[in-house]
Amino acid sequence: MVSRAYDGPQKDPGIALVLTIIGFFFIAGLQYFYLGKYIKGILFLVTLGFLYIGTIISLFTIRNATRNVNRDRMLGLR
Repeated sequence: MVSRAYDGPQKDPGIALVLTIIGFFFIAGLQYFYLGKYIKGILFLVTLGFLYIGTIISLFTIRNATRNVNRDRMLGLR
């Protein structure tokens, strides 16, 4: 029998995308706090999403980052 580590419900890519859009207009980095990447979230918060360039890139990459976080949580790596 396979034992898997599981740390609560999976993160929703839709919520992460909405937080990225909110971060573009209000508070940058919310999507990374949601995913548990606190250092990156603080960097985005302090630098205004790396002067909005990082936030624009996040619009295209946040779904994959969410999948990676969910996979790592399922495997017990996070």
